Amino acid sequence: MTPSVAEVSDPATPSAAEVRRRLRRPPPPWRFRLARLYERLVNTAIAGAIGWGLAFKGLAKTGQAGASEWTALWLSVLAAVVLLKLLLAFGPVFAGRDRMFWVLSSPVDRAALLWPRFLGLLGFGAAVGAVWPAVVFGVVGVSAPPGVWVFAGSAAAGVAVVAGAVVLQRARLRPQNWLSVLAAAAVLALFLRSDVVAVEMIWLVPAAVPLVVVAAASLRRLNRADLSTGGALAAAVRVSVSWLDLALLGAILAERRARLLGRVRSARLRGSPVTVLVWTDVLRARRAPNGLLVWAGLLPLPALVALGGEVDWVPAVHLVAAFIATDRLAAGLKSVCRSASIRRMLGVPDRTLRLAHLVVPATGAVVWCVATATFTPHVSWLNAAVSAVGALAVVYRIATKPPLDYGVAAIDFGVLGPVPIGLVLQLGRGPLLLYLLCVLQVVLG
Repeated sequence: MTPSVAEVSDPATPSAAEVRRRLRRPPPPWRFRLARLYERLVNTAIAGAIGWGLAFKGLAKTGQAGASEWTALWLSVLAAVVLLKLLLAFGPVFAGRDRMFWVLSSPVDRAALLWPRFLGLLGFGAAVGAVWPAVVFGVVGVSAPPGVWVFAGSAAAGVAVVAGAVVLQRARLRPQNWLSVLAAAAVLALFLRSDVVAVEMIWLVPAAVPLVVVAAASLRRLNRADLSTGGALAAAVRVSVSWLDLALLGAILAERRARLLGRVRSARLRGSPVTVLVWTDVLRARRAPNGLLVWAGLLPLPALVALGGEVDWVPAVHLVAAFIATDRLAAGLKSVCRSASIRRMLGVPDRTLRLAHLVVPATGAVVWCVATATFTPHVSWLNAAVSAVGALAVVYRIATKPPLDYGVAAIDFGVLGPVPIGLVLQLGRGPLLLYLLCVLQVVLG
């Protein structure tokens, strides 16, 4: 008689180490490993040499008393918020579809399987935090060389940011709103305690330990929805970088923001088509407060660069900051210009659509440049006018860029191999104009 399923003894559940050992791919031949290692070592050496030269040059200069601390604190707050937003966008603990279906759905300890990735994230945060003081002080200059406790405290701050992102991954709250509160509190601390950089940051090391413990305990509570969200975004980033086109990544990020927004209140729009389109773009900017937060957070950047001693580059920095601030308000322009179906559905001429969606970014660019020109040294009203017009022009050229054509011919100049000149020109639409305007700003300054 054939034994039933219940009578058949089930094999023992493998441990997490056994699962990882079975998933490990066979190593490639040593020639391929040596070639990959050589390429990575060369790229790392080039990037490290450039970074070391810039950091050494910055650490050798002396910034203005008080100004360097303000600039360093502002850049640190901005870097912490950006790092936290980036980690929350990816999870930060995520898994691909294959691993989610075959591995994490099995009766194996999920926390033990996720533990190596969690440790890797902590190491990443510690490395970024340890390198950050050299970067920020290399940019702004220091009156005295930073001590070891500064690097240790910065590494602990990076670990705390990563651990906090892991805790927020499972929390049932709105991370974007909490990030706004965090940025507001950091700006308040910037104005109230300008000497916070001089505080012994070594106390951040014991403060980060409880957060790491809580984050490690929360690994076992991560469900499929928490782990699979970042996998799709990671795949989109990989494809976008490989194909040199960020349109796919932008579409996925817009969809994620819409899901976080959830339900919105409907409103009846009256008036001419241009009025309706402009008001719709205003509502889009109001429902995405992160763009307004970046727009406001970039206001002190040119002034801090001027106070840090980089007088010659202040007009160029003003233009680049104006472009970033304007670009954060041009979501409607990008959506309309990159979607032919939306343009056909609205039934309005393309020129009218583009002009209507230029109102919000143009207003933001003018207000930003006028506000910064009033308190930024070494930025004249002519520089402010060039920044406003140039930022809007660069945003418009990038938004109206046609899809990339990968079938262009490649020309071999005999130095670096075949070069796709047509593809380079397509990628330069917008950035090239920004570079030329930066050169004009430096000449005018």
